[in-house]
Amino acid sequence: MKPVAFAFALAASAVSAIAEPSLMQIRLKSEHTQTDAQWAKTFKILRDNRAACDEVWFSTGTGYPALEWHREHARRLAQYAGQLRSVGIVPSLQFQATIGHDDHTFKAGLGADGKTWSGFTGRGGTECRYCGCPRQAGFLAYYREAGRIYAAFHPAWVWIDDDLRVAGHDPGSPWSKAKDGWIGCWCKTCIAAFNAETGGNWTRETLDEAMKVDPGLYDRWEKFSFDGIAAVARAMAEEIHKVSPETRLAYQHGPYRNDSQLAVYRALYDATGLGTGGRLGGGAYYDMNPHGQMVKAFDAARQCRCLGNPRWVEAWCAEVETWPRAFASRTAQSLLDEAFASLVVGMNCLSFLIMDPKIEEDEWYGENLLSPLAVERPLLEAYWRSCMGTVPAGFADATGAPSDALYNFALAGVPVMPGPGMACGEVTNADLAGFDIRKMSSSALVDLRRKMDERSGGKAPIVVETPSVGLFLPRVTPEGVLRSVAVVNARIDVQKPVKLRLRNVPASVKTATWWAFHGKGVSLPVERIANGDAAVVIPALSAWNCGWLDLTEVE
Repeated sequence: MKPVAFAFALAASAVSAIAEPSLMQIRLKSEHTQTDAQWAKTFKILRDNRAACDEVWFSTGTGYPALEWHREHARRLAQYAGQLRSVGIVPSLQFQATIGHDDHTFKAGLGADGKTWSGFTGRGGTECRYCGCPRQAGFLAYYREAGRIYAAFHPAWVWIDDDLRVAGHDPGSPWSKAKDGWIGCWCKTCIAAFNAETGGNWTRETLDEAMKVDPGLYDRWEKFSFDGIAAVARAMAEEIHKVSPETRLAYQHGPYRNDSQLAVYRALYDATGLGTGGRLGGGAYYDMNPHGQMVKAFDAARQCRCLGNPRWVEAWCAEVETWPRAFASRTAQSLLDEAFASLVVGMNCLSFLIMDPKIEEDEWYGENLLSPLAVERPLLEAYWRSCMGTVPAGFADATGAPSDALYNFALAGVPVMPGPGMACGEVTNADLAGFDIRKMSSSALVDLRRKMDERSGGKAPIVVETPSVGLFLPRVTPEGVLRSVAVVNARIDVQKPVKLRLRNVPASVKTATWWAFHGKGVSLPVERIANGDAAVVIPALSAWNCGWLDLTEVE
């Protein structure tokens, strides 16, 4: 099987949402579209690197400018969306701010000329100047109208950014306080609404004291707080759906301790009757620690599992980002590594926020980031298409450990499944207790894999038989047939050839194809060994590079 050639398959006149999410989606800043001159430069770079850009998320910017600013901006976006469609790129939209990330971000944004409501207030009584209360009538009216304004250009998707959250709005509710239960807006409007819902007679101070001794009361407040942000999503979705009934709504967010964020997804789905999406993840924006980008992919898979992986969520989108998008921030190789790992663990599309005209010239982004992504796109797309109809397989995460601990265990070459998929056994807290990949000998690595395989009853989809350090993650069909094995060499030296024991490979599969970034496909013989298993030796893989073994049956 050859990597599929990139093709411009979308009709220029297409304005409706697509059932299958686009693979590579480029997120822009509002600065990219504030003038025709700037947009002309950005559009040229996107068009010239078309293979790295299936879809574009325009941005509404941060702040609360007067609605007329949004009307003028949306008029430009309608024109720019037409240009994208003319070259087969799908136009979408990101509401880059609703409640507001924090006062600093909004102050540096578009200002607050349109703000007529009070600010998000923390548990301690501090009110944000630029972050809004989600229950204020003026706030909801503003975002209903903004939704109508931007829906006029019929974006395929509208993504609501991760500031639609119950914590992390500095100075009212800083992230450092979230672990202490500082969630939700505690303004007079919200306290009154909570009293009406519960029949209570709380003030902010008395509610604070009562929650310290009554966990059940805190749980009710948590649900109330998530219902509040879900109502914002519902209000926006309702107005957008009236104007553009084909547009899908989706939600961006980081991890949370439980599935409370599902309330936002349900609101979007209920308001539109269309499948929705989630862009999962946050952080790991630099090349300094590439392991962090792998852990981030594990985090995203865990989030998907925590949310229940509903069938009506069509797009599980990885956040692949660099900040502040400067020369020294990040390289194309690390973007490729994170993108690939995200697909491996269960995401089905990729969003790249990698450009900012305030930091570097568009030409620099084109040459150093977009162009390398475009060159390697065929391998990413081939893997993506190979994954359709398959699920990750291996040892399910049954731990309560941080994702980095689970990732470190997976580096031993055990096929670990952080998110949904087909399980052959479990990784437990006992497995991770005292585990340190850095201290393992070659024989200890091989012995660990053997013991895990024995625990599975010889049902693990793969067994890595050669000492190595890196990720080996398979995907299987619903019937358990092994379709592919993804490999990430997570070291700064070449990984020598590795022998894999493979299970549930059809007898008709005589050869497999090995693909790696920056290389050509290599045909490999599939050897039949004991117990109906198969074996393949994959070639050497360069430092911090990725590859995959394609076991698709050739007709």
